[in-house]
Order: sequence, then structure tokens, then C-alpha cells
Amino acid sequence: MAIIKKSFWPRVRFLLNLPKSLPLAWKLLLDKRLPLQNKLFFIGLSVFYLLLPIDLIPDLPLLGQLDDFSVFMILFNWFLNQVPKEILADYGWYKE
Repeated sequence: MAIIKKSFWPRVRFLLNLPKSLPLAWKLLLDKRLPLQNKLFFIGLSVFYLLLPIDLIPDLPLLGQLDDFSVFMILFNWFLNQVPKEILADYGWYKE
């Protein structure tokens, strides 16, 4: 049960902070201090999955977009975890 609590609440907090997170992602993508390969990996896989005709969940109303959003959030979380704490602090975002 403790494993679920540790992984569940940070994800909920991340989703609640999404309106603040997306502008941060845009600023980080434009930041020259971050490696280009990390940026390309994040953007490339996100666009590739969105354009991929095969989905994990069939395209049913609302439910079909859930897998696209989930994959994007996993990639977005990976991208943020690659950013050094000092750079995140420059943008007022503190990594736990």
C-alpha cells in the first residue's frame, strides 16, 4: 500500500500543476543549457506517438485520447527529470 501512495500523489500533484508545467516545458525547450538530444527525444517521441496509427486504447470518445495523454505525460515527466535542479530553480520550479 505504501508503494501506491508514494507513486500516486506526486502524479496527482503533477496533473494539478499542469497549467503551470506546460509553460515551463516550453521555456525549457528554448533553454540553451539543456542538451539538444533530450529536447529532440521528448519532442520526437511525443509527435511520433500522436501520429502513430496504432493506439493502446481504441479511439472511443474521451477514452481513446487517454492513452495519448498518458504517453505524453510519461515523456514529459522524463524530460523534467532530466533537467538539473539548478535550472528548474531558475524558473521557480523546485524538484522534490
